[in-house]
Amino acid sequence: MRLGLAAVVLALALKGCPGDVGYVEIRIVPGYVVPPLVLGTTRVDVRRASTVLRERVGPARLEFERDGLRFPFCEFDVRKDRIVTVAVTAIGRDPRCKVQG
Repeated sequence: MRLGLAAVVLALALKGCPGDVGYVEIRIVPGYVVPPLVLGTTRVDVRRASTVLRERVGPARLEFERDGLRFPFCEFDVRKDRIVTVAVTAIGRDPRCKVQG
């Protein structure tokens, strides 16, 4: 009985894990004021110097918010079991990004 229950729980847990995922590391260079960032539907904490997010494999877009609107400024591909590093700086009022990986 317990073995069957354990097998069912394990099967449900594995089914809930997406198979094709990659990771996005967002590094914000200290000293710059960066507007709120959004990756897909996830808001990025811009107060932290580095954030790692788990994303689906495929094209991704990093956007910033200004006056309630989202503006795309960085597009890149997320690859399976890989880390894509996005370095974010701000020049004037506009954020810039550099993608590695």
